[in-house]
Amino acid sequence: VTAMNTAITSKAAGIAVALIDSKAFNDPIKRATAAGIPVVSYNADVPDSGRLNYIGQDLFASGQAMGQRIATLLPAGSKIAIFIATPGSLNIQPRADGAIAALKAANKGYQVKQIATGADESGEQTAIDAFYVGNKDYKGFFAVDAGSTQGVGNVFKKYGLTESKGFFGGGYDLLATTISAIQAGTINFTIDQSAYQQGFQPVISLYMYLLSGTLVSPPFVDTGLKFVTKENVAPYTKAANRFEGSSKSQLYIKA
Repeated sequence: VTAMNTAITSKAAGIAVALIDSKAFNDPIKRATAAGIPVVSYNADVPDSGRLNYIGQDLFASGQAMGQRIATLLPAGSKIAIFIATPGSLNIQPRADGAIAALKAANKGYQVKQIATGADESGEQTAIDAFYVGNKDYKGFFAVDAGSTQGVGNVFKKYGLTESKGFFGGGYDLLATTISAIQAGTINFTIDQSAYQQGFQPVISLYMYLLSGTLVSPPFVDTGLKFVTKENVAPYTKAANRFEGSSKSQLYIKA
């Protein structure tokens, strides 16, 4: 919110912001709009906040898709943990809610528990480790944020938890450690939410809105989801390019 207020004060041409709280950004959006500064949301959304439009996943639906996939992995009656860095944050809580709803709808008698892990990556892994040690009857370990997903992979590797032993794990995003865990078969899947699009599309949308004198309105863009598994992880393990990873190199279509 402080950063957004600074952008308004400095008369930014446009603002893209992740609306991770249902109320905190409403007043800044009103002030930005009053000052003639267009605002779009990305990654997390509050539809009635006054923003022009949203670029990102349908977060609840993506959580439902994860829950449905989990239901194909674990037998009825299994105990399943859903790890979340910051409960209530609108970029990840809807995913957890969607996953829990889908697991309930599967009607398999799953026992599902949401566990907060914290925003620090090392702390997230510690929390997941402690949960496993104290709850070895849980067989499903799934996360709705990047750091917790990485933590699940690291804990599975540390204790040798594998599908052959009845343990299943997965989550979101493409941290290098997570990709390595997928490649090794340590965890079952991660979800690619097209983070590059979530950064690129808001800027292009704001540019076109300003260039056209507000005639070309920012579109709603659902960046979707892709399950990354051992079967399709190979492209993610190759040399990074500017769209996935930190390289400045660009891929070109070859005739």
